[in-house]
Amino acid sequence: MKNRSKYGVIAAILRSAMREETRTKIMYKAMLSNDQCRNYIDSLLNFGLIMEHDNGAKMVYKVTNKGTTFLDYYAQMMHLLPMSLEENSEEDPYNIKLQNMI
Repeated sequence: MKNRSKYGVIAAILRSAMREETRTKIMYKAMLSNDQCRNYIDSLLNFGLIMEHDNGAKMVYKVTNKGTTFLDYYAQMMHLLPMSLEENSEEDPYNIKLQNMI
């Protein structure tokens, strides 16, 4: 799997939490390790992009309005500037490739 930007990881987590999900399900859907998922979720909670609550059996997470706004802006950014920083070669880390810019 190619490396993702931090914003790409955040977007994957937020998309995973559109419905109430446990941290384990978010971890699998966003393809993260347990430590990565925990760190990102803690940050997203602090920034108000997701919320957590106990549904009786376990702690679940759900995207907030602010998180939905982030996803909307992220989608617009990816549409306006379809840039793939993940495709950079190791020999030339500052080589930015634009995909199908017309």
